[in-house]
Amino acid sequence: MKLPAIVGVPTDDTTQLMKKITAFAPATIANFNVGFDILGLSLGNMGDEITLTPNGTTENKILEIINGDNLPKEADKNCSSVVIRKMQEAQNEFIGVDIVLKKGFSSGSGLGSSSASSAAAAFGYNELIGKPYSTKELVAFAAEGERVACGSAHVDNVAPSLLGGIILSKGNKPSDILELPVLENLYAVTLYPHVKLNTSDSRRILKSTLSVATFSQQVGLMGAFVVSLYEKDYDLFSDSLQDLVIEPMRSLLIPKFKEMKQTALENKALAFGISGSGPSVFAMARGKENAEIIKNALEKIYQNVDISIQTYINPVCKGNGARIIL
Repeated sequence: MKLPAIVGVPTDDTTQLMKKITAFAPATIANFNVGFDILGLSLGNMGDEITLTPNGTTENKILEIINGDNLPKEADKNCSSVVIRKMQEAQNEFIGVDIVLKKGFSSGSGLGSSSASSAAAAFGYNELIGKPYSTKELVAFAAEGERVACGSAHVDNVAPSLLGGIILSKGNKPSDILELPVLENLYAVTLYPHVKLNTSDSRRILKSTLSVATFSQQVGLMGAFVVSLYEKDYDLFSDSLQDLVIEPMRSLLIPKFKEMKQTALENKALAFGISGSGPSVFAMARGKENAEIIKNALEKIYQNVDISIQTYINPVCKGNGARIIL
């Protein structure tokens, strides 16, 4: 991937750098049923924090990872430090930083864990050095963290983590990152069952071919979904969010999936599906009260199952992406 070159940014005077900065980037739901590898939305209230402190060297050092003992602390292996190094290489200016990363949700949950860390690193470092890049330009850098974590520089998680709202990414260039409208009073209910499900395994299970009839129907649903956002049509939004391609295969890897989907829809969920490659699932609700009802109903399904779960409710709205918090 070609990363954006820096333009018009002073590189000699580092005395104006902030002493320390803390950035936050949210968890995300990728694919969103109808947009495999191109759609994502931000869960703006849960995510990762990263604190960056210039250390007077040309090296980046990970001092601590809070709530992430299983994550690598080597600068060339951790997604957050790799993102920062890519930005330094693009500038040809190596202002080393000490890094403290605080994980706000579980790695391997299917809620964009590596993406949140990568997005927070890109947003925070950009702010630290005077904001030479637009937020859309940061997407390509954050995607390099995904390459380290997952093997490919996909943007369907990092784009909504940086920008917030609902994002359609038809490519990696800033002009390819499209911000879609968001329906009012929209909430996402997510449930993470603590089962191990690797992204590579989730991809391996997918079929390599697709019938023309299924392809045509899925494209129609994707188009209807986009129209529903612009038309503010909740019924069309609900009808369009069907995954005919990925869900039939990946749902087999998620315990109680069919029961959860039926229960969510019976409790007036607008849609239900798999978050990213799983194992987390999501339900969309109109209004917080309905979201609470759906969450409680989903939790009951796992009451007598020997699998621990975590559930969350997050509003979906524009402008709830990465931000500076300190």
